Amino acid sequence: MSFFESLKAVAAQAVELVQNNPQIVSGIQKIVEENGGVSGIVQKFKDKGFADAASSWVGTGENVNIGANDVMKVLGNDSIQELAKKVGLDSEATAGLIGNLLPLVIDKLSPDGKEPGGDITSQLSSLASLFTK
Repeated sequence: MSFFESLKAVAAQAVELVQNNPQIVSGIQKIVEENGGVSGIVQKFKDKGFADAASSWVGTGENVNIGANDVMKVLGNDSIQELAKKVGLDSEATAGLIGNLLPLVIDKLSPDGKEPGGDITSQLSSLASLFTK
């Protein structure tokens, strides 16, 4: 299996998980909102040593995913455990899913490499509809 076939399989699995657990999207929305929107969460990842990854999400190039342990380090175990209970996954699986989806969410909310202005909640809601169709 080629790298791209593996990547496609992982993406399909993530979409299936999101479709079966739509709460993950609302959980990511809550995490973004609680951390000051796109700017706030990007800054939080930069402050915790993930500046290159966070910058890639806003930038126009490839997005860098981060691992489950790194997500827990930045967002804290409590926030991950709360979401894990809602979606019925363990904390590590939930953090891994966030590590894969958060870069995509931030990327889609920051077109042309610019952080969004305006109503982030409605932007996140319309983005969520892409995953739950």
